[in-house]
Amino acid sequence: MNRSLRRTLFIWLSVAIVLMSGAMAVLSFAMAWRDASEVSDAQLRQVSATLSTQSLVSPMPLAPFTDGEDLEAHYVVRALGSGGVDPDPRLDVLLPLTLRNGLQTIESAGVEWRVNVSSNAGGQKFGVAQRLRAREESALNAAVHLVPMLVLVPLLLFIVHRLLRQGFAPLTALSAKVDLVDRSRLAELGSADIPLEVAPIVHAVNRLLARLGVTLEQQRRMVADAAHELRTPVAAARVQADNLAYADLPAEARSRLGALQCGLGRISELIEQLLKLAQVQGAPIVLDEPVRVEAIVRKAIEETLVLAEARRIDLGCVRLDPAAIVGDPIHAYALVRNVIDNAVRYTPAGGAVDVSVEVQSDFVQLVVEDTGPGIEPEQLERVFEPFYRILGSQQTGSGLGLAIVRGAAQALGGRIEVGSRTDGNSGLRFTYRQKIA
Repeated sequence: MNRSLRRTLFIWLSVAIVLMSGAMAVLSFAMAWRDASEVSDAQLRQVSATLSTQSLVSPMPLAPFTDGEDLEAHYVVRALGSGGVDPDPRLDVLLPLTLRNGLQTIESAGVEWRVNVSSNAGGQKFGVAQRLRAREESALNAAVHLVPMLVLVPLLLFIVHRLLRQGFAPLTALSAKVDLVDRSRLAELGSADIPLEVAPIVHAVNRLLARLGVTLEQQRRMVADAAHELRTPVAAARVQADNLAYADLPAEARSRLGALQCGLGRISELIEQLLKLAQVQGAPIVLDEPVRVEAIVRKAIEETLVLAEARRIDLGCVRLDPAAIVGDPIHAYALVRNVIDNAVRYTPAGGAVDVSVEVQSDFVQLVVEDTGPGIEPEQLERVFEPFYRILGSQQTGSGLGLAIVRGAAQALGGRIEVGSRTDGNSGLRFTYRQKIA
């Protein structure tokens, strides 16, 4: 199963960002806790140092305690072992006589206190105490400043997603360029906006296209040369067969001569189609020459009328809007002529072939409809392959007509659509659309 590189990178980057954010939050809270402890210990030492200059330490008056009181400012000053402790364990604490001088942590009535013990000028030992809960509150207050950072994590993930999408955009554009490559446009892929990591793949594809172009050109030349070599002897054989038809022959010989003439005619037609295919595939593409569509349609219909009359096909043009396209006349004529010729050949005797040229907004549309048997949907794409013929078809042909049409359409830059007729009648509808000049 293929994996998306962009999706994989996004998942791993997201995991890394979340883990690093969590680790940063924990580390920041630990540092805030340490800083709060150090500051509180320093304050306890300062208060003790101030009171040590006095000869007698008296308990500090206790203010009423509420939940909203600032615990960092609540200190308890007691002589060691002194009585009169407030019953509220959050407000006062009994400092035992066994406490040593300096900072230490004690627990009284389930409440932990941080105490700094020292002696005053009169030798009296006293302690300055603060609840450890005050330090937690201070650390939590410092940790609150991390909330905006944690809230920004989803925004950071969104930014990463957008950056990855933008970073992979050149690959998407490159994929679109590769999709446009066909045998009539084997131009190299540009590498100007391609990331350096992808450049070797682009260069490899360009080398492959160059080798493919050489192979296709050799194939085209071989087909064209073979067709040219066969054209003369086949034409001579047809002349000899036609001359033989004037001789006094028995009925059986004349029947076999008719079959021979028919076969030579199909061979001659195949050779002509091969030459047209080689011409379409090898002709230089001229993109700046205006071509009158209606003129080409008239010429193609005139040259196909003989075949249509021989097959008793009603061939006509139902609409002929004047329009011009930019392209090569060779390709344009090959497309129109072969579409009409193919429709006439595959329409049963007594049928009809209608041709129309319509201008729609900025496009010209060539439509050829016939009353033939049509094509099954699963075979619509295959009919454009060279030498492919539908099984069961009784019509003669080389199977190259629509292959020539597709090659010409690719060279012109238009779009082909083939399907059933839309008016409810049986038959095939061929549509070619191209932007007008």
